[in-house]
Amino acid sequence: MLDWTDLRDFIAVAEAGSLSAGAKRLKVSQPTVSRRIAALEQHLKIRLFDRVPRGLELTEAGEDLLQRARRMEIEALAIERSALGADAAPEGAVRISVIELFSEWLAEEFAAFSADYPKIRVELIVDNNSANLIRREADIAVRMFRPDQPDLVARRVGEHGLGFFASPGYLARRGTPERFRDLQDHDIVGFDETTINATAAKVMERLAPPERYVFRSNGLMVHIAAMRAGLGVGGTSSFLAGRTGGLVRIMADKANIMQEIWLVTHEDLRRSARIRATMDFLAAVFEKNRKALAGEAATAVFDRKDSQKI
Repeated sequence: MLDWTDLRDFIAVAEAGSLSAGAKRLKVSQPTVSRRIAALEQHLKIRLFDRVPRGLELTEAGEDLLQRARRMEIEALAIERSALGADAAPEGAVRISVIELFSEWLAEEFAAFSADYPKIRVELIVDNNSANLIRREADIAVRMFRPDQPDLVARRVGEHGLGFFASPGYLARRGTPERFRDLQDHDIVGFDETTINATAAKVMERLAPPERYVFRSNGLMVHIAAMRAGLGVGGTSSFLAGRTGGLVRIMADKANIMQEIWLVTHEDLRRSARIRATMDFLAAVFEKNRKALAGEAATAVFDRKDSQKI
C-alpha cells in the first residue's frame, strides 16, 4: 500500500526543486531522500521528475500527483491538529518558532515555565523566517507582524523598538551623530545585503552611502559584537542592545522605530491545554518586559559585568 510518508517526502522535494533542498527541509540526508523518491516511482511505475540544470522538474505525472498529495496533506495535518487540540491536560511537546532576537532571552524565561508545567516539553525553534503553522512546522510563532491567513489566530503582546547605536569608544573618537545626514561621515556596521530584514537596517541603508560600510554580517549577534568593538554605528534592536550592554543609543528622538509583536497559533490548537498554557505564559512574559522591549530602557549604557552606568 502507498505510504503517506513517501508522499510527504515527494511534496518536500517537489516544492524545494531539488533533492538537496528537499532533504534539508525534511532534516534527512540527500541519499535517503533520493532512495525514497526512487522507491515511490518504482511503486507507482511512473517517472515523477526530470533532471534539469537547475535541479528537478516535475513530469506531467508528477504534477498530477502533487495536486492530489497536497489535498491529502491538508487532511492529514487537520487530523493531527484536531487530536492535539483535544488534549485536556497540559502535557506533551510544544514547538515554538522565534526569531534570533528573542531566542536567548525566552530560553531563560522558560525556566520558570518548566517549573510550573513539568510535563510540557518546550522545543524552541530559532528561525528568522516565518514558520509554516499550517504545516505544523511550529505550534506557536512569535512574529513581528499580524498574519492574514484565516486559519490562524493572533494575539498582540507588545511592541519592539529599534534604534541606532555605537560604542562609547567609537563616539569618543569620532563624535556623536545628531542628525541623519551626519551618518554620511561615520563608519557604518550593517547587515549582509542578501539578509537585510530589520527595519532599522533598511533605514540605515537609505541614510548612509555604501562606501561608508566598514563591516557587514548576516548574524544579529555578530552585528552587535562589531558595534561593541567600536567598528561603527549600526541599527539594531534596542532591547537586545540593552541586554548585551556596551552600547550608547544615538538620535533617540529622531530614530524611534517600532514593530508590533504577535503570538500566533492555528485555530485548531487554541483549545489545547498545553498550547493555552504556553500562550498565556508567553503573553505574561512579554507584558512583564513591555518597557524594555519597546526600548525605553536602552538610552543608557550598561556594563555587562557589573551593570554600572559608564
